[in-house]
Amino acid sequence: NFTLIPQLHSGCFYVQDASSMIYEEILGRLVGDSDVPVNYLDMCAAPGGKTTAAINVLPTKSLVVANEFVAQRANILKENLQKWGSPDVIVTNSSSDKLGALNGLFDIVAVDAPCSGEGMFRKDEEAQIQWSEDNVALCQARQKRIVADMWPCLKKGGVLVYSTCTFNRYENDGNVDWISKELGADIIH
Repeated sequence: NFTLIPQLHSGCFYVQDASSMIYEEILGRLVGDSDVPVNYLDMCAAPGGKTTAAINVLPTKSLVVANEFVAQRANILKENLQKWGSPDVIVTNSSSDKLGALNGLFDIVAVDAPCSGEGMFRKDEEAQIQWSEDNVALCQARQKRIVADMWPCLKKGGVLVYSTCTFNRYENDGNVDWISKELGADIIH
């Protein structure tokens, strides 16, 4: 049980799924070899895996804001990021509309949106029990609201990294199409 290893609690390593690890690759490609600091917002950041991946590749002195709307999850996020030990991280517990008011502040915004959780089926029986078509529709609407709310805080020419841990086309392809058509985003493959 890795939770009993003292090095985990002292910030020597962080256990994460492959879906979190891919953020290091994505952000690494976005910033390349540049040493120019960026402003990065992780909109739905708890428990912190994607944020730690970002910290690993963003240029030194980049500002990282890790936000989590759910207070209990924000506390877990704060604890995990304190262990990671990066000095340029701010943890917030705010709504997407309030962060959206930070007009044009962020070069990169990551939204790993709360979803219907189909990707969790393999390891969480409760995710299977809670799944329904109504929940998919609810999640899709919530995801659109979060992205629309925070969109103004993205700099002109900035990058939104949108992801979910679900498989259905409504929360993924449908929302990416909506983001492109409604908000004017160019899709990067």
